[in-house]
Amino acid sequence: MTKWGLLPLSGPLMAVLVVTGFILLIILIRARRAVGTAAVSASGGLAALAVVNLTGLITGVTLPLNLFSVLVCLILGAPGIISLLVLQLFW
Repeated sequence: MTKWGLLPLSGPLMAVLVVTGFILLIILIRARRAVGTAAVSASGGLAALAVVNLTGLITGVTLPLNLFSVLVCLILGAPGIISLLVLQLFW
């Protein structure tokens, strides 16, 4: 049994991955506005996470800097920070 991290990339699998990568690249180039909007939202989420943690010295409210919280901030932006703060309130 093969571990997921050590899957052999055979010829046909590698070809499918390369073609899929090129198709995604073309879609991202054509949808510049969507990529720009996503980048602004992601940077806003990271900035909000930084603000919450910097003001944590004063307010006592901080969020841990781990992979989960950073990914939530990158994907959801500022609403992700609010969701993490609400979840922290209940747990």
